[in-house]
Amino acid sequence: MDDNDDIREIYRVKFQREGWTVMEARDGAEGMRKCKENKPAIILLDIEMPVLGGLGVLDALKADAELAKIPVIILSNVDNDSVFQEVIESGRAQYYLVKSLTEAQKVVDIALEVLANRQQ
Repeated sequence: MDDNDDIREIYRVKFQREGWTVMEARDGAEGMRKCKENKPAIILLDIEMPVLGGLGVLDALKADAELAKIPVIILSNVDNDSVFQEVIESGRAQYYLVKSLTEAQKVVDIALEVLANRQQ
């Protein structure tokens, strides 16, 4: 989930080239609807989005028994220690990555790692 069309395109293309099925959402409310309908294996989530921001999405995911166990990777340019601590230390997300500092392949690799660890 990301409100930036270019960012979504970069990650959609990268993940599809790696064999993933990708769903996109421009805002948190759209993303939540798609999550409820499709139950994705993993979620890439931005913090700053319109309608429902990333922290609101995390709250909604964790409050929904069917969605609570879906791993979440935060991919955001919000580089803020208090947000990082709130998200990671609470266990609401498995990783917090800063978009501008992280290559797309690294995100794919981390997503694979998260899913592999989940199956163990």
